[in-house]
Amino acid sequence: MTQQRTGGASELSYAQEHEYGRQQEKRQPMKVVQLSERIEGPLDVRALHRALSTLVRMHEALRLRVGPASDGRPVQWLADAPPPDGLLDARRIKARSPEQFGTYVAGVRARALSEPFDLTSRPPFRFRLFRYSEQLHAFTADLPALTADLASRSLFRGRLWEAYGAALAGQDYVSDAEGDGLLAAIGQAREKHAQRSATVEHRYWSRKFETMAALSDNPPEDSGSRAGAPSDGPAPPAITRFSFIPGPAVASVQRSCREAKVTFFQFALAHFARTFFLRTTRAGLAMTLPLDTRSAGERAIVGKFSRGLPILVERSEEFTTLLRRIGSELMQTMRHQHISYADLYRAQNLPGRAGGGLREATVRYTLHGERFVDAGPGGLRVTHNAFAPHVSYTCDGISFIINEYGQGVTFVLCFDPREFSVAQADRFTADLNSALGAVARPESPWAVFPGDPS
Repeated sequence: MTQQRTGGASELSYAQEHEYGRQQEKRQPMKVVQLSERIEGPLDVRALHRALSTLVRMHEALRLRVGPASDGRPVQWLADAPPPDGLLDARRIKARSPEQFGTYVAGVRARALSEPFDLTSRPPFRFRLFRYSEQLHAFTADLPALTADLASRSLFRGRLWEAYGAALAGQDYVSDAEGDGLLAAIGQAREKHAQRSATVEHRYWSRKFETMAALSDNPPEDSGSRAGAPSDGPAPPAITRFSFIPGPAVASVQRSCREAKVTFFQFALAHFARTFFLRTTRAGLAMTLPLDTRSAGERAIVGKFSRGLPILVERSEEFTTLLRRIGSELMQTMRHQHISYADLYRAQNLPGRAGGGLREATVRYTLHGERFVDAGPGGLRVTHNAFAPHVSYTCDGISFIINEYGQGVTFVLCFDPREFSVAQADRFTADLNSALGAVARPESPWAVFPGDPS
């Protein structure tokens, strides 16, 4: 599926630059954004082909190619849409039971996480359809993190089934994203923010990294950076703990959040920070958060707009103080989010400064459903994010994953074993669960998602 170039080369978005730079620094495979659907009912495969073909033509992110320019900088361009019959890898799976079928699909998903993408000559997606029977299929999509983010996955998923319904009815699919203009939006954003990135944003981030470096001179006593613990090289499998807040308790917490005029995300972050400070002597905590940089007019565009940027929370053991500081930090970070990777790197690595320092935590937050069930077109029952792969988490420091959905909230805490002992991880988790009103779950990859893993 090698296609001809249809347009000139364009610069990457700031979020793409950030992802590309991280990959080059760490020399790791490109991260993959995955979508997986369990489809029960009479699937019309031809209608699915037509729906996929429609979305590839509609979304520039699904026709991007990325490669180096003559000066070595990464650029991107559009290629022709591949022919419809080349979009989908369809397979019939001979399995003894639906459970064995699910295990097979989960294994394919796990292996796909490390399969490389050749974005210079091939499409930025892998679509697969697995057939167990006329009444049970699995559809998976792998999208490189260089061209898509979690918001893009949600947009793609919703439009896929809308386009499938239109194809079933013999109609053309029309959406608000027709000709979404991704490259034009990226160009306009870069033109608008280029000067500010190199001046105002650079000064803001330079001051923040200076503060982080100063605070990092105060090492913790109880957790993080244990004496003799190696910090270089690939991270080993993390010490992982799962928890959840059941629905009725979530409703009570959400009412309290509304009364306090804060989001549940801020509430959870404040408790996480308080637990960290109660367990350490750190003067501050840096948390890298995924921020969606889409403007109001770009909400319907599939592409890479999310990037990780740090917020800095100075020490306090008072929950309300931390809540206020986190709210202020989030506002300031959003205000200064439009910075190029080069300017951010320059701010973090000024002469005499040993990096930004204080790399402690990464946070991922997903609202309303990494996994839920829909009534699909044509009598289908579609379970989203099914067949979760059995994979080991890794992290540097601590990772805090929050998944908020209709029936509750699940949390995953991952601890780098080079910095935390099992006992420290257990104490930290117990303290945070107590603060959040959460309940521990078995250490299982399925525990991240609500519902039956099969």
